[in-house]
Amino acid sequence: MAKKKQSLVDLRKMNLSFEEKNQIIKLINLKTKTLTLDTEIYENDQFIAKREMVYAHLPKKLKAQLNSFF
Repeated sequence: MAKKKQSLVDLRKMNLSFEEKNQIIKLINLKTKTLTLDTEIYENDQFIAKREMVYAHLPKKLKAQLNSFF
């Protein structure tokens, strides 16, 4: 039998984030079936919103870290 992959991967422990337009975007979860990410957006160390973004929109550096994890 083939192994089933997780459909939701918790990224909080990896503490991955990047900066865009003076905002810090922290990665929370990766949905492997749809290749989307749950993120939290902070500005001046203050929480602004939770958003979903597409894996393809990540910076290359973070994609490389995530690919090495899988």
